[in-house]
Amino acid sequence: MKKKLTSAIFIPLLISGISLQAQKYVGQRINSEDGRSSLIIFNPGAAAKEVALSDNERFFSEVLNLPAGSKMVKTESAKLFSDFSDERYQLYHNGIKVEFARYTLHYIKGSLVSMNGEMYDTSDINTQADVSESEALQKAMKYIGAKTLMTNTEYGREIGYQPKGELVLIPVEAANGKFRLLLSYKFDIFSAEPFLRSNVYVDAKSGAVLLNDPIMKHANENVHGNETHNHSVIGAENKSKEDFRSIFVTANAETRYSGTKSIETTLLNGKYVLRDNTRGGGVNTYNNGNRAYTNLVKTDITDTDNNWTAAEHNASGNDVGLDVHWGVEKTYDYFKNTFNRNSYDNQGAVLNSYIHVSTSWENAAWIGTAMVYGDGATTFKPLAAFDVTAHELGHAVCGSTAQLAYQRESGAMNEGFSDIWGAVVENAYAPEKQNFLIGEEITKVSPNYLRSLSNPNSGLSKQPDTYKGTYWKDATTTGCVTPSQQQNDYCGVHTNSGVLNFWFYLLVTGGTGTNDIGNNYNVTGIGFEKAAKIAYRLETSYLTANSNYTNAMTYGIQTAKDLFGADSAEHKATQNAFYAVGLGTAYSGTPVTDTQAPTAPQLAASGTTQNSTSLSWSGSTDNVAVTGYDVYRGTSLLGSTTATTYTVTGLTPATAYSFTVKAKDAAGNISAASNAVSVTTQSGTAVTYCSASANSTADERISNVKFADINKASTGTTGYENFTSVIGNVTKGTSYTVTITPSWTSTKYSEGYAVYIDYNGDGDFTDTGELAWSKTASTTSPVSGNITIPSTAVTGDTRMRVIMKYNAVPSSSCGTFSYGQVEDYTLRIASAGTINSIFAESSVNGNNAISVYPNPVKDVIKIKSGSGAEFKYQLTDARGSVVLSGETKSQSINVESLLQGVYVLSLDNGKEKVTQKIIKN
Repeated sequence: MKKKLTSAIFIPLLISGISLQAQKYVGQRINSEDGRSSLIIFNPGAAAKEVALSDNERFFSEVLNLPAGSKMVKTESAKLFSDFSDERYQLYHNGIKVEFARYTLHYIKGSLVSMNGEMYDTSDINTQADVSESEALQKAMKYIGAKTLMTNTEYGREIGYQPKGELVLIPVEAANGKFRLLLSYKFDIFSAEPFLRSNVYVDAKSGAVLLNDPIMKHANENVHGNETHNHSVIGAENKSKEDFRSIFVTANAETRYSGTKSIETTLLNGKYVLRDNTRGGGVNTYNNGNRAYTNLVKTDITDTDNNWTAAEHNASGNDVGLDVHWGVEKTYDYFKNTFNRNSYDNQGAVLNSYIHVSTSWENAAWIGTAMVYGDGATTFKPLAAFDVTAHELGHAVCGSTAQLAYQRESGAMNEGFSDIWGAVVENAYAPEKQNFLIGEEITKVSPNYLRSLSNPNSGLSKQPDTYKGTYWKDATTTGCVTPSQQQNDYCGVHTNSGVLNFWFYLLVTGGTGTNDIGNNYNVTGIGFEKAAKIAYRLETSYLTANSNYTNAMTYGIQTAKDLFGADSAEHKATQNAFYAVGLGTAYSGTPVTDTQAPTAPQLAASGTTQNSTSLSWSGSTDNVAVTGYDVYRGTSLLGSTTATTYTVTGLTPATAYSFTVKAKDAAGNISAASNAVSVTTQSGTAVTYCSASANSTADERISNVKFADINKASTGTTGYENFTSVIGNVTKGTSYTVTITPSWTSTKYSEGYAVYIDYNGDGDFTDTGELAWSKTASTTSPVSGNITIPSTAVTGDTRMRVIMKYNAVPSSSCGTFSYGQVEDYTLRIASAGTINSIFAESSVNGNNAISVYPNPVKDVIKIKSGSGAEFKYQLTDARGSVVLSGETKSQSINVESLLQGVYVLSLDNGKEKVTQKIIKN
């Protein structure tokens, strides 16, 4: 079965861009689809190692073609388990760190066998800041809503917290999937009110916030839309042992969730306390006494005889401290005994935990320097179970190694690895538990667990078990423009983690079946121990900040080869498990050169105006992966996209055009051209409207506009958004409700609104009545009002401009202003008594007519027919599979649940029938 996936590029060395000098020791290079990351495999022998050791600068210059001013600097050398070791290098350009740009050299038995990492174009970079550090700090604080920093709190002083800005070059992904480097300030914003911690990157040229990369880790999945697990680690608390007279003693502890366990305690001032100085820099568990998380206090939990019984500690709830203490100790032990890893940072960082944090707090979190645990309330019991502690320390390990950015696919894998370590550590020390469930001992509500590795489709949140399969959340820059905690869960990090979870489950246990995209799979399990080794090396040695699932597949297979050999049972299982979750190909025994081109797309056009048209097409399939599409006007390439829609603008009125689309795959194969679609733009004199824009959308922008059949989730982040390909069908003399929903990044600001409509089509909004509606500034969300289309309005297409402006009603339809956003739409005005649709009406039996609109559609298809009767309907996708069916209610069909793409709608009410292609946005 073919599938629509993203894959790595297997290309010969001679076309990879590696210098001629490097060819003598580089054997193969595997690039990501955008060229950003690569796996370089060296020829056997000592040549590569000798060059790397003797002339490090020359080595990287030859292998990576570094431009002048760019240099790789060694940051870490680590001896791993068995015969494996790594060296990590960080890219700097003119002395400025390029964030996320790291390469790791992999040694096996002292031989340099491979290297991999992320690289970004450092040519033509401006490194002069225009915004001061203090200004940038205020922008960062405002963006995430930080009112009071931890700087002057007791805990902030204890860890020496200061929000110092660091100038870095950060890669920012554009809508076409490519990255560009921007000079920015990087701040560790640790907020006491509200309680949150993030790495915030502020553009040093414009002051706009480029990335919010959360630091805190939460055990409670975002099941109620309030909180999410977060990412990364800042400032490891690596203190020496406390200087006091102590006696370390092994104690018995009756934990709440795991029975009686042995723990390490310390005799202090005649009482035993939960302090273990036998592991790394220490494992310490404290009672925060339901104080707020902004006031973490090291209050010891004590016992007089070191026999910690439930009778003594259950009433106070301190028995969960025994769970935490034992859980952290055993998690530390697992990583130390299995991988020789000394705490999460491999430097023996202290592990402090605080129970009874806040009141009725339904969460647990890794906050970058400690763990905090709430007591739960209606949904959860105290969040101190064994797999929760392992999950949180798993985030800390990720933050010190792969540093997977907490958004999109990298953030989903960040979550997935933490669930994997929850299962692995629990299996190692409590195999009697349900190892493939997360949170089964703390969840009060059905189905009584948070997530399932064996069945990701179940649990409190539905997760996919197949890449881009059922329950997958769009994580692309077109489908999820701005990662946000409140709006989209950082582009699906809690949902899409199910793919990695199920991969690991199959790798451990094996399994057969058919996945959501039709792959028949057969995986032979290799058990927890071997599967955990593959997962650990994949995460700690190969993955980098912006790695995606395709990278994980490529590096995961290489990891299995490193550990167990090519064509080993472990290699086969790893590759087949990735195939089972919709990534790559099943193991076949011999490498296959991809020469098969994708299938040709099926193209359609809609919404043609005087100057634009909207193209959409069915997704192509390929034997390995479709990576994008090229759009042509005649023989001229207009552009490329990874989406299945493209808006063509800048066309001439009353002119015929022909368009085609070609699909391409990761190996560079290009499909035959799609069917040619001819369109003729509407007649009329082209008009040019004045420009209007906000200077910044960092604090507020437009989230949604509804008017007539326009319902646009306008998530763009520039000051002006051109949505003229979105058409609203209106009739003269009819009144319509306009609804505008604002979006704030943190604080709610007062916003004013104006809607301008060029009723006479003369290219401006200055004529009488063309300020169609306005609203005084307020924090109301959403705002709405009524607009009546005058009988004197032109018939045909015209422009509607929507403006949201901070703290004032927009005073003009043109020009720039400080904060807010401007959006343009097209209105198609019809005379009273006519049916206005973007389709030609379909006549049935010469009498009745059926009109289906809007198209493209976002959420609801509307139907007008001569009979007004209800229809039976059926929607099929590009593969011919029925995805939706039923009977229309109130002459409408809700398609909000469908993925973006092209569908065929069939309608039948016994008298009237119609079949229509529908584009879902």
